[in-house]
Order: sequence, then structure tokens, then C-alpha cells
Amino acid sequence: MSMAVKKEITDQFVSAMFNLAKAIKNESERCCSICGGVNEKELMIVAYVGDNTSSTMSSIADNIEAPLSTLTSIVDKLVANKYLHRYNSEEDRRVVKVELAEKGKETYKLFLQQKQATAKKVLRQFTDADKIDLVRQLNKLADSINMKI
Repeated sequence: MSMAVKKEITDQFVSAMFNLAKAIKNESERCCSICGGVNEKELMIVAYVGDNTSSTMSSIADNIEAPLSTLTSIVDKLVANKYLHRYNSEEDRRVVKVELAEKGKETYKLFLQQKQATAKKVLRQFTDADKIDLVRQLNKLADSINMKI
């Protein structure tokens, strides 16, 4: 469904996307600061492990789209800073599992609170019908961006 797009609309879209990306980055940095001063990748890992109790290193690597070697160094830091516990699976000693330590649980809880607060801050500006449409349009936007050309 290729339709010609006017340059004016394209320019407005690019500007809006830049503003959105900047706002998301600022919110992400604020959330990282509130959640104990972790960086974005570290928070992504804590959030994934919090969502998926007793995660494997390979599932985390797949989720954050990072090589296992990169993930290992980040997890090493999170273990050293007491956000995570790492251990070998009892079923298969080759499988390394990760779960939240107490500090990680606190960070995960703060992350969930911040995520909800941000959603409420944004969504309260819309009617119920507009909220549904916004979510639909955001999913359509993400699908369009991810589409192979």
C-alpha cells in the first residue's frame, strides 16, 4: 500500500519522531536515576528478570539483543552490586540462571511504579476512545518501523 507522502508531512513526522525519541530517552534516564542509578541496559535486565523469575542468561541475551559475552559483563556488575543472584541450573549445570536479589527486587518495584506513573501521566490527557486509538496507532507505528524494506 505505497502512497506518496508530501514532504511537509514527512518533515513534520520526522520532527515529531525526534521529539518523541528525546522525550522517551529523558524519561528513561529519569527512571534509571530513580531506580538506583543503574544504566538503561542494567535496568532492562533487572526488569526482564523481574518479569521472568529465574531467567537463563541466554533468554536475557535474546531479550536485550546483546551477545552473551556483553551480557555476562553487565550481569557480573549487577551481581557484584547485589541486584542479581547467578547460579547454575540443577537440571543442567551448563545452564546459568539469574534471579533478583533483594536490591534488585526493590529496583524492579520502583521500575514498575515509574512505568505506571508515566503511563498515567500520558494517558490522562486522552479520552477513553483516544487511549484505545493511541495504543492501536503506536502498535501500527512500531510494526511499520520494524517492517523490512
